[in-house]
Amino acid sequence: MKAKRTASAPAESSPSNPAAPPASLRVLLSHLASLAVMLGVMLKTGESPRIFVYGLFFNYLYRLLTLRGLAALHDSGSARGRRLARALSRPPHPARPPFPIMVGDGADAKPGGFAAYLFVLAVFAWFTFATINVRDHEIATPLRVIADELLLGLLAGGLWWLLDLADRRITLRFGEPLWTNLGYNSLETTLVAVTVLTGGIASAVMESPWPYFLTLIAFKTWFGVWDETKFPRGEHPPEAKMPGAAKTP
Repeated sequence: MKAKRTASAPAESSPSNPAAPPASLRVLLSHLASLAVMLGVMLKTGESPRIFVYGLFFNYLYRLLTLRGLAALHDSGSARGRRLARALSRPPHPARPPFPIMVGDGADAKPGGFAAYLFVLAVFAWFTFATINVRDHEIATPLRVIADELLLGLLAGGLWWLLDLADRRITLRFGEPLWTNLGYNSLETTLVAVTVLTGGIASAVMESPWPYFLTLIAFKTWFGVWDETKFPRGEHPPEAKMPGAAKTP
């Protein structure tokens, strides 16, 4: 599988409130606040950074499921469903192209669907689990500890998911196919891939989850701020001006 830039027709997007702070600053402050909370929790409880690494993966899974759900809700024909989908998401910048996962090679490559994203997420999750838990070809972390940390990670991912909904970080352009909207939200795929190739190797060499955790947080902050700076999102256009909703595959 490989990522490929694809073109997309621009959609209307009203500008953000000029009196509000820049979105990139809001993203930066939210990431710094999140990091402070995570470090505080680990210092207070003695928990491993593994719980937050797991949490970030669960968060991405929740976001993928929510994206698909909001797209389906908007296309369901329910006025209440459309309002809810619009209230919990933002449209991409008109100039922002989607970066879908491509399945196949060369001229036969096609944008991957929802299953392709789940597969890539599962592969990266497995590599991540191995780099922060396996030592000398064996799982060094006790299974009971792994189970407890996965549960805490699931809860941490849920908390971040709620914050994502409150900040409307899911990007949707209604009327476009699901694979296009998945491509607008593929930043985490790139983030995890880069982290596995850098922090993952460092964690395996140093036999500690800290390099992976710190690298993941650094890339997540940098990518998030860069994306909002280069492609600031606005608001969904009025429903009367929106193109007809397309069915999601």
